[in-house]
Amino acid sequence: MKKHCNVLILSVTAGNGHNSAAAALKEQFDRMEIACHIMDLFQYLSPMAAKLISDGYDQLTKRFRLVWKIGYGVALHDTTFKIPPRLIASPSNLQSMEQYLHDQDITHVVFTHPFAGVLLQTLKNYQAIGLPTFGVLTDFTIHPYWCDCTANDYFILPHAALIPAAEKIGFRKKQLKDFGIPVSTAFAERPEKLTARELLEMPTDLPTVLVMGGGVGYGNLVKTVQEIDEHAQYPMQIIVVCGRNTESREELLQLQAAGSFSHVVHIYGFTRQVPLLMAASDCIITKPGGITTAEALAASLPIVVSKPIPGQEEKNVDFLMQYDAVCVPEKYRLSGACAADLLFDATKLQQFVQHASQIAKPYAARDICEFVRQCE
Repeated sequence: MKKHCNVLILSVTAGNGHNSAAAALKEQFDRMEIACHIMDLFQYLSPMAAKLISDGYDQLTKRFRLVWKIGYGVALHDTTFKIPPRLIASPSNLQSMEQYLHDQDITHVVFTHPFAGVLLQTLKNYQAIGLPTFGVLTDFTIHPYWCDCTANDYFILPHAALIPAAEKIGFRKKQLKDFGIPVSTAFAERPEKLTARELLEMPTDLPTVLVMGGGVGYGNLVKTVQEIDEHAQYPMQIIVVCGRNTESREELLQLQAAGSFSHVVHIYGFTRQVPLLMAASDCIITKPGGITTAEALAASLPIVVSKPIPGQEEKNVDFLMQYDAVCVPEKYRLSGACAADLLFDATKLQQFVQHASQIAKPYAARDICEFVRQCE
């Protein structure tokens, strides 16, 4: 082990998952008293490119889902439709990153997005850097861009079942570690359900469903809440996290003020209380992003899947269904009714918890950080 350890975590803002994984790792490095900081790769190299990538991802996945689905599918089979690695690993970007790593005395680099891996791999190929690099997958599938990162030192997988797929795109078995998707330890080290509800100042005796649409607030949250409210035949409560979807939050607040709901509804915007909200809940309706799914698994919270983003989220559903770890409605638009039924079926709720335990890795962040610390 090196006497001096100074870790850089590289992320890219394309959705919230890569940044959430980076934050979970930094939380653990801080606990271990290891020097660590997070950098948004494109915010550092080109703020304009960072905005284009972030805004473009949000627009494509929210408003032009078919375009995103076609692009993702094509990229799986034809590399000519991907962004060429040379655009990411341009001479100016390479020089800038090499200089930064040297000036900051960085000893280890962890990255949660393949674009960062492309840059690091090129520096390694030029023998410009010799420090260890670690790619961390944030979905239960391998995105096509990861095949451009195979010369990095290690690749962290969510589950051992993905090892054959990683080897198929060029990783060697000795590079692969199945530690899991890193999430905050707060999801595993959570309070008891009744305690969580008391802390949130909500009724402690009502079955509770949590509705989430990710940090951006994907999906028709208003319709989902209305569907649960209309379908549930017994007293219960709904927690809805709208994220940055201010339009849905305002509409829900107006409906609540008008007395439109039959059941108790708690409405949140963007919040950092997600671990506590999950601890207070009996099941969750969410789009199947890798991070949110891993958080719910770590919290032993049964998952009802809402409409996934085409591409990696559809692949996440396929993977999780192999283990019966999620409840998939016959039609995604019926996820609210599905959750309302599941909420009052104690046997099925427990079955989902048991199945999910096969793939949950609540201490993935700790295991990854321990491994990084040991590598030279």
